[in-house]
Amino acid sequence: MISILLATYNGEKYISKSIDSIINQTYTDWELLIGFNGTNDNSKNIVKNYNDKRIRVFDYGLDKGKSKTLNKLLKEVRGEWIAIQDDDDIWLPKKLEIQNKFSKTGKYDVIGSKIFYCNESEIITGQPNLCTEHDEIFSRSMMGDNQIANSSAILKTSIAKKINGWDEKLSGIEDFDFWLRLMKHGAKFMNIKEELVLHRIHKGSNFNTKKYDLKQILEKYN
Repeated sequence: MISILLATYNGEKYISKSIDSIINQTYTDWELLIGFNGTNDNSKNIVKNYNDKRIRVFDYGLDKGKSKTLNKLLKEVRGEWIAIQDDDDIWLPKKLEIQNKFSKTGKYDVIGSKIFYCNESEIITGQPNLCTEHDEIFSRSMMGDNQIANSSAILKTSIAKKINGWDEKLSGIEDFDFWLRLMKHGAKFMNIKEELVLHRIHKGSNFNTKKYDLKQILEKYN
């Protein structure tokens, strides 16, 4: 089973598209864990309309913070692998099916993919230059060029728990820090050459507000 973690804060505008893209996956052995933190829009009511036993919902009240929410959801997972989904991104239908096949090889701990950028209307606007092999992913990441798109990744539950999840002191760059810590703990990475995610770029794209100097993060690992 793949446990999908979706931390959301006021995601009413796009969350249904995000959830629909999970339900429409050709790979069906998954559970979706949705964590609300400080939400005060209509997204809770939107989620209530989904009648799927694979979806579990957790309301953390006013306890804000993406990292806190992900760490709480991590304690609830049942699957051997975790997938991360943002509330405004869209998975293409074969994403999990393709990644599940790569997970069976036993060669990798984190499996991402190439992605497309899209706008609010889901029109493709470009894509980042992401490497596919571990050594280049590692070297470029250590130079500050994040090579793992958050919503593209699946990873072993055991390694996420081994490093105690996400750093709750960070905001806005916690995902990149998470990948760097996994690399330093010996996790093997890859990106599938196929684009499997639409990453939506819009005014509210950044989950958090506080920004950290990239150098501050890199100094911890170099």
